[in-house]
Amino acid sequence: MTIAQVIPMVEHLPHADKFKLMQYILVQLEKDEKTPVQTISKKNDTLFDIVGVAEGEDAEVARNHDQYLYGK
Repeated sequence: MTIAQVIPMVEHLPHADKFKLMQYILVQLEKDEKTPVQTISKKNDTLFDIVGVAEGEDAEVARNHDQYLYGK
């Protein structure tokens, strides 16, 4: 499969799945290059556990998340 075939499929993935795919690709690069690639993990990102918990189509919530989270 070529990258040109993969990109359209990735564009339609939910945000959480894109994040998981990014993580997978970074791990594969690390294996191929045998050089550590800095990745986000539970060890260095306390918010990692909530990535992808909420999904939706409402762009307004994404734009105004500070308002909802912090009342700003």
